[in-house]
Amino acid sequence: MKAVRWIGVALLALGAWTAQGQGSAERISFVVPFPAGGVTDLAARALAEKMAAATGQTIVVENRPGGGSRIGIESVVKAPPDGQTLLFTNTSYSILPVVDPGARYKPETSLAPVGMLASYGLQFVVAEKLPVKTLREFIDYARARPGQLSYGSAGPGSGVHFAGEYFKALTGAYIVHIPYRSTSAALNDVAGGIVEMTLDATAKAYAEAGKVRILAVTSAQRDPRLPDVPTTAEAGLRDYQFVSWVGLLAPAATPPATLARLNAALNTALADPQLKRRLQELGLNPEGGSAARMQQQIVDDIAFHRRIAAQAKLRFE
Repeated sequence: MKAVRWIGVALLALGAWTAQGQGSAERISFVVPFPAGGVTDLAARALAEKMAAATGQTIVVENRPGGGSRIGIESVVKAPPDGQTLLFTNTSYSILPVVDPGARYKPETSLAPVGMLASYGLQFVVAEKLPVKTLREFIDYARARPGQLSYGSAGPGSGVHFAGEYFKALTGAYIVHIPYRSTSAALNDVAGGIVEMTLDATAKAYAEAGKVRILAVTSAQRDPRLPDVPTTAEAGLRDYQFVSWVGLLAPAATPPATLARLNAALNTALADPQLKRRLQELGLNPEGGSAARMQQQIVDDIAFHRRIAAQAKLRFE
């Protein structure tokens, strides 16, 4: 029933799009605050194709990495509120200001949610060279070698950084954090044996090639692409769960009618079976829904990650 309801709302709003004179010559930009190649970038490109068909407008994806995603985010915060410059990002949007007071935006108010495209758990990935086959074995191995192992993330304040520090706080394993410019760069170095661990959503091909080992997934349910890989709870870490999202936001002053049209276009695109299949191939669970739902998710994210920051004693200089 939920899907039928949102498709109906989307069709009505898309009709209004044409009626209110939105010309197809206007180009929409999805700003992705990360380098190309990661799951957020790939999801943005998948949505752009289908949402362009829904709106009749050209949609381009612009990667603006740097500053732990600050550069891309702040460029959209400052953009004209005309619905033509949008941020496509992940949970890191909510959580970066939690530990970095220097972030010049407030996730609750600086941008207006358009809609959540999908949610996803992470894969707990370790280097193939490690003599461990299970998550419990890795925990014991790391505890016995404090400070000798390292894990890679997409940078300070990123989702993977929080996921890694949350893991350390719950297990008591001291693993050194190594920040990278992207999750794909961290995963490449795990495959190369340079760092021992990361959390990622795109490691399946590396595991199939024998370059890494996936010990668990951080969602409540198993990943359909990895039916033999347990959840962290099944693997013995009962209290550990970490789920992220990808979605679309606009400058805060964007008119409500424009936000409604964009939300309708997102939900219409998400009704396309090809987009759903592509998201599932990326390990993403299609979501959709209202802008209000995404706003509540952002609020919940902030509270959850503040608890992690306090528990892990995260500090940023």
